[in-house]
Amino acid sequence: MNLRFGTQRHSPARPCSAAQWHWSALLLFSLSGLSHAQSGLIGQPLLTTGFETDASIGADAEELRNSSLEALVNLLGADADDIEVVITYIGKGSLDTGVGIQPVDSQPPASTSNPFAQGFIAFNPATRNEFRIQIARADLQVIGDAGARALLDAGAGRLGQPVPPDNPDATTIQSKSWSNNIDNRVRLSTVGVGTSQWPWRTIAQLGGGCTGTLVGPRHVVTAAHCIYSRTRNRWSSGFNVVPGQSGGVSLYGTSLMPSGSFAWYFTPWQWRVEEPAGGARQYDIGILVIPDRLGDASGWMGYTSINDASMANSAIYNRGFPSCNAFTVTGLARIDDPGDPGSNVVCIANHLYGDPATCSTGESSNLDSQGWPRLINHSCDASAGQSGSPIYRYSNGPRVVGVHVASSCGSTASATPCTTQSARPLTAVRLTPEYRDWVTYFRSWKP
Repeated sequence: MNLRFGTQRHSPARPCSAAQWHWSALLLFSLSGLSHAQSGLIGQPLLTTGFETDASIGADAEELRNSSLEALVNLLGADADDIEVVITYIGKGSLDTGVGIQPVDSQPPASTSNPFAQGFIAFNPATRNEFRIQIARADLQVIGDAGARALLDAGAGRLGQPVPPDNPDATTIQSKSWSNNIDNRVRLSTVGVGTSQWPWRTIAQLGGGCTGTLVGPRHVVTAAHCIYSRTRNRWSSGFNVVPGQSGGVSLYGTSLMPSGSFAWYFTPWQWRVEEPAGGARQYDIGILVIPDRLGDASGWMGYTSINDASMANSAIYNRGFPSCNAFTVTGLARIDDPGDPGSNVVCIANHLYGDPATCSTGESSNLDSQGWPRLINHSCDASAGQSGSPIYRYSNGPRVVGVHVASSCGSTASATPCTTQSARPLTAVRLTPEYRDWVTYFRSWKP
């Protein structure tokens, strides 16, 4: 495996000593400058020099290098030598308290032929160091395929045991939720008891403002806007990841971000860029590696990428933790929680909700460079707090096929109202093969 490192510097690049970095014979190390103008990142970097004096930068780079090397060797064995990972230091990020709910834009798609053009941002919330990780698409596919052979994408029960046969979603009826402009969500957990049913217990509340899904013992898939606010140029911090939460109770523990010795956020590079080609919403997917192995107690869902035809013919589900009586960042009241508008249902905060009917998908858009649409519309009832919640189906167990990110109507009194013609008024970022492969790459860290 060939790892190349860079740092944001305006002085000529010079390699660090072998004693400082402890590189193995397999690795090629170099420093490649990346200026703020070149990167086009939102906001101004807080650190443009100081690579030699800030010990946390070198420590984080070493941690990223070791984690990547360990993951790829475990997946690929000797073939890991053929994978090139480019890791570039960007600068210091800013922190926000709690999890954010932010609006994002949507524009026509764009593609690129550069195999390293995209990549992911890696952020350590304890040190605030940001890095860019790049892997060529062909190498990513090798990683994803190796993960599938190793069944990393298959999900598991507690302590990595086989997926339980439970399916509480089997009793749902075949229907299109919201197609008649009625929110049909019901509370799926007993008040204040903790959600123990599989696979609902793998769905986690993130700080009371978003939802995520365990796809590994310490690996969570969610929406990018839940962990990085484009409007505030800040990363979320000081929030708990709580699978199976009901009120203040969880049967599977909590994990505070950041805490412990290893905690990282990952979002697509374009989500951190000021004006990404094709708009930002298609990059609204995030991955957390959390400090604690909560999945050893709760188990975790599988994940997969499926084409439009398979998606359209599948029974699709969504469950999440809606925020009750929420407000937008501009102070507008949300009117789309399970108790709104004029419903007899009472929205009880910090509890799992979902539609008793299956939902449908359609109207995909924003093609990636392989021709896969990154965005897909769906009819699963959702609202504030359910950003990042799983769009999933059952295929050899439950598997995440996308994450909910936005509503196109009915969110506030001033928003476009939903009508009886609004069959699929919500949007998800789907797990394209590229996103699936990135999930597999990070899912292989600290397995």
